[in-house]
Amino acid sequence: MRLATPIGFATEVFLQEAPDPALLPEGPWTLVGDLHLREAWTRAGLPEPSHALWVAVSEEEKKLRTILPWLEHWARVPLHRDATVVALGGGVLSDMAGLASALYLRGIAWQVWPTSLLAMADAALGGKTAVDLAAGKNLVGAFHSPRRLVACTSFLASLPERHLENGRWELVKTALIQGETPWAAEMLQDGPVKVPWVERALAYKAGVVHRDPREAGERRLLNLGHTLGHALEAASGYDLLHGEAVGLGLLGSCLLAEDLGLKPFPPAFLASLARRLAPLAPMVAPWSACLPLLHRDKKARHAPGATEDAPATEIHCILPRFGEPAIQRALAPEVWESPHARLVDLLHREAPRA
Repeated sequence: MRLATPIGFATEVFLQEAPDPALLPEGPWTLVGDLHLREAWTRAGLPEPSHALWVAVSEEEKKLRTILPWLEHWARVPLHRDATVVALGGGVLSDMAGLASALYLRGIAWQVWPTSLLAMADAALGGKTAVDLAAGKNLVGAFHSPRRLVACTSFLASLPERHLENGRWELVKTALIQGETPWAAEMLQDGPVKVPWVERALAYKAGVVHRDPREAGERRLLNLGHTLGHALEAASGYDLLHGEAVGLGLLGSCLLAEDLGLKPFPPAFLASLARRLAPLAPMVAPWSACLPLLHRDKKARHAPGATEDAPATEIHCILPRFGEPAIQRALAPEVWESPHARLVDLLHREAPRA
């Protein structure tokens, strides 16, 4: 099923149960796929180019050095400017293959076939491609939209429960951005992730990306939960999955918004968030480990009036409000200290009921 997207949107979006070879590129193409999915790909009757790359990548390998051999391989094939790269995998592989496609011959076309809920719900759509530096996540990247996104829910059947839960947080994020608290509460209940939730999230993100492709304004809202989340993810040594870190960041954002006097969320809703996140408590790094990472956040900038002798940093933060759309504010990294402490306390308080 092809989803409705804004007229002129750069990416065709398909959401369906089983993969369809008719959705592969018509011209010359190659594949970069998650090695663990090779059997599922061929079992589905999908073609495998002789020069396909089957790789195993993790967040720790999301570096420029990992994609350089891919570029050398494409040059040896050789791939020309009329070729298309098909990326098959989760959010990490999608980010890396998209960036490699942006760099090769100054940009060739690519398709993304996301196979994790996290990638389907968020990472695969929007053209933000990147790799990490030692200083922080996604600090080297490019905007390079895929020509087509093909999300096949049959690929989710092989995912461990933790990875399904990991993707759920990007869906909850979408609800909180829009102030759709009842939808967020529904997704926090026990039970499987529903395909209409994914469809709804994709439709919302497509609209935002179309209106603000370069993240100059509205698109920044999609970073809800990512400021504290990215710091927690990196400080954990990436023991936290990205979506898990975003979930913790969502709870922290709700608490920060309350600290700043915005419309607070009911204690019962915050407790339900904390209850679902409570198993992650042992992986939450102390505040002292998070603050330096917040200062290096890719959304950080020098605050107005800062000097070399008295530097100051502020981060573009997204703050959710109960029953109302989220808002944007530039804040000092230090404001996250109290929400971090309250978050840890809430997690430990809800752990017995998790």
